Amino acid sequence: MKSFIFSTPEKLKHQVFFFSTMMSVRSITLLLACSLMTRSASGSSLRTIDNDNAFSLGAKNLQLFQTWATTHSKDYTTDDDKAERMKIWMDNHERIESHNNEVPKPKFTLGHNEFSDLTSDEFNQRFSLGKYSSGAESSKHAAQNLVNNNADIKTARHLNEDLDEQNLSLPDYVNWITLGGVTPVKNQGSCGSCWAFSTTGSLEGASFLRTGELIPLSEQNLLDCDHKDLGCRGGLMDNAFKFDEKTGGLCSESDYPYAAMQGDVCNPMNCTDVPGTIVDTFYDVPPGKPKALLSALAMQPISVAIQANQFVFQFYKGGVLDDDSCGQAGQLDHGVLAVGYGSDVETNEPYFMVKNSWGDSWGEDGYIRLSRKSENEYGMCAILKMASYPEVK
Repeated sequence: MKSFIFSTPEKLKHQVFFFSTMMSVRSITLLLACSLMTRSASGSSLRTIDNDNAFSLGAKNLQLFQTWATTHSKDYTTDDDKAERMKIWMDNHERIESHNNEVPKPKFTLGHNEFSDLTSDEFNQRFSLGKYSSGAESSKHAAQNLVNNNADIKTARHLNEDLDEQNLSLPDYVNWITLGGVTPVKNQGSCGSCWAFSTTGSLEGASFLRTGELIPLSEQNLLDCDHKDLGCRGGLMDNAFKFDEKTGGLCSESDYPYAAMQGDVCNPMNCTDVPGTIVDTFYDVPPGKPKALLSALAMQPISVAIQANQFVFQFYKGGVLDDDSCGQAGQLDHGVLAVGYGSDVETNEPYFMVKNSWGDSWGEDGYIRLSRKSENEYGMCAILKMASYPEVK
């Protein structure tokens, strides 16, 4: 990988000035421009600007970018590409630092990850979020148009609509990761296959409860064979449950590895389905009812759809996300896996624990905690709008 090498302090100073000028990084450019003006100003307040501080700030940010690029194996083909990506990184860095330094201290922090050199629009396009997502309802209609109406499949059972009002006794804390029912965090790559990862996650958990074994299941099996969903263009977990129910289970991830693209042939390796992964039936959790989702999570990991096309979601690093702008309109564009709930030990903020499929450099080692306190109709990031889970045999 090509990287920025600074052989001497003088050369480093020239590099700092070059990048700050070319990319118009506001904070660096302003400081450098002011420091240059002090050469001709006499006795003015401009002399209070410290050239060394400006140089130090620029050098620090350049070194942070270089360290980040090395960590994530970023290899830019041209100097122009490097400059553009660094400008985007710096803009994102400024917003991250601004959030983290808010007073009072926010309940969640933002931080860099492998997507830090992408604009919000590029990020959304990569993962088919926001305007690049057909949306859960549109995906549902599109997928239903492909369904064979004569297919011998069961419909989803709905949990009791009154669960939210019942005086249920639930544990204060549930974590299916520590209970052994959640596989390691996976990475969907540049394919809109979140629905497949959410599906395998809930099937892995259901199979664990039935058999006592936790076996990573194949998302590629769904991408190649489930033609009711739309491959890398999106899909729905309920449709994937129906596919599994009809065809009789999924292969393991090791036998049918992920390729981040939809193949032309279903199961070319002729792998065998993992025992205990056949959907017997599945349940839709009543929307907009927090206690209903808590009740379901007390039993097993749950597939959920959320909104993810937010800056705070792209750069979430830790804590409990409590920004109600996420999910305010009830829009859905991303499938994930709810794996538990609890309350933060420092802030006492109640949360849902969610497993994502963007690798373990994102969030809290690949997870996010979404606040259970929200004024939104469907909760934080609309987590309460579309949740479901299977029973297996």
